[in-house]
Amino acid sequence: MVTNTTINDANAIETVDLGRSKFVHFAILIWENLSPLFVILIIWEITARSGFLNINLFPPATDVIVRLYELSVDGILFKDASYSLMRVLVGGLVAMIFGTVVGLFMGTSRLVERWLVVPMNFFLSIPGIALLPLVILYLGLTDTTLIVILGFEAGLTVMLSTWTGVKTVPPNMLYAGRALGARGWRFFWRVLFPAALPSIIAGYRLGFSRAWRILAAGEVIVSVGHGLGFRVFTAYDFLDTETMYASILTIGVLGFLLERVVLRSAEYYSVQRWGMLRTL
Repeated sequence: MVTNTTINDANAIETVDLGRSKFVHFAILIWENLSPLFVILIIWEITARSGFLNINLFPPATDVIVRLYELSVDGILFKDASYSLMRVLVGGLVAMIFGTVVGLFMGTSRLVERWLVVPMNFFLSIPGIALLPLVILYLGLTDTTLIVILGFEAGLTVMLSTWTGVKTVPPNMLYAGRALGARGWRFFWRVLFPAALPSIIAGYRLGFSRAWRILAAGEVIVSVGHGLGFRVFTAYDFLDTETMYASILTIGVLGFLLERVVLRSAEYYSVQRWGMLRTL
């Protein structure tokens, strides 16, 4: 009976080779995630060249890649990407700190939970774009406006995931921690926080994804002059579809790399290595 349980647990949890180098891990991770994108690009190219769609509205992937190269040589792509990344990373850092701290207090204090759960759900139901004009009234058309709205929107998602993670920690894990003498802050940091970490990291991934989507539209409304979202709508005004697709492709690739390489690696080297993440 014990042997069968052990075999099932071994099959349920992905085996992590602790001796495998970080370089090999990153190389495999990049290849596994980029190979489907190459297939999509091939299908894109074939569809555009087939003549089913207007080539002026749906340019081939090769033409878009050429435009990406031209924008890179001119320095436009790097400037737009760096501004967008700066905004989402600063806003995401604010969201991680704000959402994690508040979510932990909500999960460990009934009084804090009672007072904050209703406002949290209320603001989660409001799209960030709807709040953007209100923030503009106070902070103007600046980068600070975008960072505040990104941090607030992503922070709500992190808060929800952190609160849920703390509330769903298995009771037997809490009993075991107390039986081993963990009390006060030691119990919090050595038992409660690690047990809730899978949900917390999932909140980071969802929060960054939400912030990245809001950023593109926010850059258009705020009209900050630089940014990938701003470049998409500027190209739209001139019907420059190649630049539009090139900017959209860059948004997708950068968002993909942030989520799958950075945040997924944090998950890999923490909860997955600890055996807390089950994979199919």
